[in-house]
Amino acid sequence: MLSSVDVHNYLQTANIPHELSRMPEPARTAERAAVVLGLRSDQVIKSVLFIAGAEPVMVMIPGDRMVDYTKLKSELGASSLRLLNADEVRQLTGYLIGCTPPVALKTEMAKYIDLHALREDVVYTGGGEPNMILKIRSYDLVRAADAEVVDIIR
Repeated sequence: MLSSVDVHNYLQTANIPHELSRMPEPARTAERAAVVLGLRSDQVIKSVLFIAGAEPVMVMIPGDRMVDYTKLKSELGASSLRLLNADEVRQLTGYLIGCTPPVALKTEMAKYIDLHALREDVVYTGGGEPNMILKIRSYDLVRAADAEVVDIIR
């Protein structure tokens, strides 16, 4: 299993400013992380993983929103789209579901970030462990994850 140390090392090597913090309690969802940290849910970015056709993809969206499957399939040009289960997420990324960071993944994959996730200058996202949170500027998140900005939420 990978950890928050891997996330930090990746971002440090890429020269991306960031903060990794230990939360007072584990949070397995963006909504719970927002409550624990005293933030709005849209300030916490969740990473959602899919298989599009035969390829894994990561989608980053505000914590209070849902992926629009029709928009995502269209954006990807995919005939099929399936949400990954917890075991598949762990196998492909090296992290547990609910704390998967957008960087330092075990398997490289295409990454997309919804444009609404960029409304905040600073955002919070999975830090690689259930009790860790990554604080990063939204434009640095796009750069660090090498993500394409798209409109894919409902």
